Amino acid sequence: MLVMRTDDAPWWHAQQAGLAEAAQEDPSFAEHLLSAEILALLDEVETTFAETGADTPGWPDPHLRPDGTERDSREEEYSRCLEPGKYRILWSRAEAWARVLTRRGWASETVHEDPGQVAWEPRPRVAPQRTTVLEPHRPGAERLVLARTAPEDAPGSTDLRSGEAMLPGLLLGIGDPAVTVETLPDCGCDSCDDGSASQLEQLDRALLSIVDGSLEVVMTSSGCSQRTSFGAESGGASVEGGASVHVTAGPWGEEWTPRPLCPPIDPHESEWAEEMLREPWPARLLGAVLGALPPPLVSRIGRHRPGRAGQATVYARLPEEDQPVTAPRDALENPPPGYRRFRRSAVLTGMDFAQAAAAVRSWALHRRAGLQVSATHTPPQVGTEVRLRIGPRPFSVIAPCRVLWLIDEPDRAGFAYGTLPGHPESGIEQFVVACTPTGPVQLHLDAVSRPATWYARLGAPVARLVQELLTRRYLHALTTR
Repeated sequence: MLVMRTDDAPWWHAQQAGLAEAAQEDPSFAEHLLSAEILALLDEVETTFAETGADTPGWPDPHLRPDGTERDSREEEYSRCLEPGKYRILWSRAEAWARVLTRRGWASETVHEDPGQVAWEPRPRVAPQRTTVLEPHRPGAERLVLARTAPEDAPGSTDLRSGEAMLPGLLLGIGDPAVTVETLPDCGCDSCDDGSASQLEQLDRALLSIVDGSLEVVMTSSGCSQRTSFGAESGGASVEGGASVHVTAGPWGEEWTPRPLCPPIDPHESEWAEEMLREPWPARLLGAVLGALPPPLVSRIGRHRPGRAGQATVYARLPEEDQPVTAPRDALENPPPGYRRFRRSAVLTGMDFAQAAAAVRSWALHRRAGLQVSATHTPPQVGTEVRLRIGPRPFSVIAPCRVLWLIDEPDRAGFAYGTLPGHPESGIEQFVVACTPTGPVQLHLDAVSRPATWYARLGAPVARLVQELLTRRYLHALTTR
């Protein structure tokens, strides 16, 4: 569960306060409170971070205006990072974690100046540099690998269009050989920057999940899935040669009970596509969207639904051929009042323009991002109808769309679709891969949307979280291979 912070309190204090308040109305929320042991661990990390992070200050979300509203990314912010050195704050936070874990006697620390001394499977999409390995003492616990993504004295790249561009970020792995759990920052360009607090929270959640013993990573030749007590992901990196990797973390502390894992996401349900084209399917909404929300939230939201009580449920029907798209066709260029503009981009590594274009046109981009896709045409055509299913059954969101236009140019390829009745949002989203003048291939996502249903409006902060998670998956789907 993500809690919107309104002050400088650490994220876990805000989450705990929100859950405690909700538990007063619904006692089932108490099951999702962080334990006293976890709160003490996080507080100790925060105290230590005051020392390790003294020379790496944080920064606010540059896209937030003084009144709290969010501005759109500017065109010049894409593929650049004017202050790459600021991401060294991730190194400082990782150092705080390492000090706490060794001081508690939970692990032994080894620092490798030569990154080649630490094996990874599969190879990370960024080259590891100076690497810290924490070997837990408790049997069953998995070792933690913290690798910097730039040398100590590297200034970092301000132009991210090159595949050799370098940011002083952090690569987080688990096990031996190490399996990648997180690469921070996700993109690093100024257009995607949402402030240091978001980066540190993402790192804290990953490290806590490993130390708590509430992390599972599964990799096969067809893709990767990962789940923690905070959420679940599917798609992205894979292993070659028919091999598979399955790592389940064990707790590092004695007499420590791990938090329960969220349900897994299966991105390859072959029977679903045919079923969706034949008949409607009930979608129980917002209960476990992407596996990221606690189950009590479903019943709580359901009680606020007009004329209903209990489980929040909606039935998504197949749109008729003549049903109009629910957003103005020119919404991308001229967003109507109430619509939120959303742009992200990433440099693609490991594939050329033709491969990237094929991935977009074959719906592979969506499937690798963890969505189930049922389309009337592959590759898409103008008028193609597609149903996207988000999340595992029975907690699924059905999102019907229609392709509005295609992009087929020598150096640009992609398409845009608009939402149809039954989609929780009203909007248009465009997916484009493009060759830059200097050679690297980029993926551009451009969307505009607003809530279209009662549950989307009621859960607007959650809907924005889902959009952010999906965008990260889209960007990782082609950049992580």
